[in-house]
Order: sequence, then structure tokens, then C-alpha cells
Amino acid sequence: MVGANDNLESVFAEFGEYAAKNEFAPMRELIYQYMRDAIIKRRLPDGCHLVEDDLARNLNASRTPVREALRKLESEGLVKHHRRRGVEVRQLSVKEVSDIYDLSIVLEGYAARLLAENVTQEILDNLKRLLKNMKATLAAEDRNLEMQLHQRFHFTIYEACQNKRVEALLKTNNDYIQLFRAYTMQVPGRMEHSWEEHERLLQAIEKRDGEAAEKCAREHLGVSKEAFLRQWQENPDPES
Repeated sequence: MVGANDNLESVFAEFGEYAAKNEFAPMRELIYQYMRDAIIKRRLPDGCHLVEDDLARNLNASRTPVREALRKLESEGLVKHHRRRGVEVRQLSVKEVSDIYDLSIVLEGYAARLLAENVTQEILDNLKRLLKNMKATLAAEDRNLEMQLHQRFHFTIYEACQNKRVEALLKTNNDYIQLFRAYTMQVPGRMEHSWEEHERLLQAIEKRDGEAAEKCAREHLGVSKEAFLRQWQENPDPES
């Protein structure tokens, strides 16, 4: 983690590689996504001053996409403008994190219920395949692949629930939930428990039991919320 006035070079050292892997995305979106990740993971700590010229130099970008990214981060409450001090990082509060989880708990439970009541064999087979691959990552201790499969599992539920508004809201919130998982996966045994929670959810969906599916989905995110809040406060740096 860097201090509020430290050089930002270390924080943005891997941006070039990140941008190369996502070469077709707009620069403003790449900068926004990268900085949001850095803020939530506290590599850009609370109170860190962000100067457009410095950011543009470290990101090898013009000031326009940097400014657009900062505006988007401000709209999410992750940075704030001061009349005299400029732009400053603002960490999410415990209340804000809880609110993000609570919204996802309600919506994801509803999406799971909708899916269970209308699931097709094709969707079931896809979820089973993803869950099987997720289990393989446990033995391999491949956390990065587990994260990707986890997101694909949940996105499959969102996309198949047949409610586009719920899908859109969940996908927006999932960006945060995925970042929060960088902390929960540090808890011993959490990856294994998470897989078991997904297995129970899939069993409920396969039985076409909407009530049970909603309960499983809500319980899974509820446990994730408690694990994250505990780990986030005890260990502020997920990379340590």
C-alpha cells in the first residue's frame, strides 16, 4: 500500500499490461476500472491526492480519459473533489459496503427464484459444468480462475432469470462483489465453503424449488458479507 503522498508509479506499474489485455475497451473505461480496483483494494489509500497530470503521465494517457474516469469514480463516491486540495481518494465506509451486499442479497435471491421456476436443461448443464470446474480450482489452488468461474456462474443466473432490470442491477453490483472477494478468499476454508454454498443453490434450482433457491442465494451472499467485513477490518491489504 502506498501512503497518501507517495509516488504513484508502483500503483500503476501494471496498467500497461492490463490495457494490452483489454485493447478494444475505451481508455476512460480502462482507467476507471483499474483505479476502482486500486481504491477498493486500498492500494490507493484514503486521503491519497490524485492530480490529473500525474495520473496521465503514469497511465501514459491524455488528461481527457483520466478526467472522465475521475468523474465516474466521484459519482460512485470513491473520490471527492475539494475546492483547494483537488481530487482525493475516499474509501467506502462499512455502511456503504453493507448496503452494496444487502442490495445484492435481495436481488440475487429474487433472480435465483425466477430461474428455478423457469430453468431449462441447457442452463442446468451449463451451471453444473461451471460448478465442476470451480471445484477443480480448489485442488489446484487457482484463485484467479476460481474468481472467473464464480462470476460466470452468477452471470449465468442473472442472464437466465428473464428480468433485464434485475440482471443489469446485479451485474453492476457484481463488479464490487468480485473485488470484495479478494478479501473473503483470504479466510481459511472460505473457498471450500463457497463451493458448497453454490452446490446447494444449484441443487435447489435443479429441483425447480424457487423458495429454496432464493434462500440459498441469500444465505451465500450473507456469509460472504460477514466474511468480507471481518477480513476487511482485520487485514486492510488483500495482497499481504
